[in-house]
Amino acid sequence: MEECGELPYQIDLRLAISSLKGIGAKKVVVQLPDGLKKFGAAIARCLQEGLGEAEILIHADSVFGSCDLQHGQLWATVRPDAIVHIGHSPYPVEIAHEELEPRGSRVIYVPALSKLAVTKEAVRAAGDLLRSHGAREVAVVTTAQHTHMVREIQRQLEEEGIRAVVPRGLQPFFSDGQVIGCDYRVARGVKADAYLYYGGGIFHPLGLYLATFRPVVKLDPYEDKATDITPVGEKTYRIRLLKVAESFQLDRWGIFVGVKTGQYRPWLIRLLTEEMRKRGKKYLLISSENLTLQSLVAVDNEWFQAFSVTSCPRIPTDDHWEYVKPVLTPGETIMALRGELEPYRFPW
Repeated sequence: MEECGELPYQIDLRLAISSLKGIGAKKVVVQLPDGLKKFGAAIARCLQEGLGEAEILIHADSVFGSCDLQHGQLWATVRPDAIVHIGHSPYPVEIAHEELEPRGSRVIYVPALSKLAVTKEAVRAAGDLLRSHGAREVAVVTTAQHTHMVREIQRQLEEEGIRAVVPRGLQPFFSDGQVIGCDYRVARGVKADAYLYYGGGIFHPLGLYLATFRPVVKLDPYEDKATDITPVGEKTYRIRLLKVAESFQLDRWGIFVGVKTGQYRPWLIRLLTEEMRKRGKKYLLISSENLTLQSLVAVDNEWFQAFSVTSCPRIPTDDHWEYVKPVLTPGETIMALRGELEPYRFPW
């Protein structure tokens, strides 16, 4: 039961099946990131084999993290006994400052650990990039699917003559060295001259740079290569400051309110609206579940001069940074309202 066929991830469902049996679950929803959905059928069959007569539903909608469990829709319609959420770790409740799970709901988190590895040549290239920044101590960080690799990467860096540390995690939410796109406290909790991010994509290593302003090198197991993210981070930082500066004198704001359970932050909305009222700004609240460029264009008109997105920092910094009007994170919005370019507030 440990492996569901030949998958490129280690997914151990035994504890999930034991928990589901313990509550007598008869209807179960399986949630997976988009990159794992193709393996949903194999995972569902494994659960079916372990549970017998239970009904298993594969959730086909995009799920971008454990802040995006979509409890409301599921419990209002399908009414499962539990959600088996694969590939993400539990979401820190204090970010939302709200109860994340409706009363009576059950969410079982199952790690999906990548089987990919990098070559010594890629590690050596990462070491060369880190040395080019004069880094004497490097912190190794990653995302949930690679947390089992951070100690090995630490060891390999030290073989290359680089002193490496792995930041202590935040249990039960984050493993050692783990970051998520809106929370880099684990990385910021250590003194380091630079960071090595182990994983793919640009969102997390870019956020790491904006959260620390230290050199960031990405060691990518999907492409087996090392890339210096620092120049991209520096360019992005300049662009973000330009967006903030463009907003200094703007008076009419749209504040996007995320309605996904883990992205609804009333405390943050209150903070922004109080700051705007204090400074004589006008604003309108706009609710959005999935904010896309199309939906932003649809709601925009000549009244709005700038927007603040309270749901996810990826939307303004990654998806909509080129929009014709400033689209800011809450932290950037506070900077704009106060006419400040320092300190840079990321993400909140």
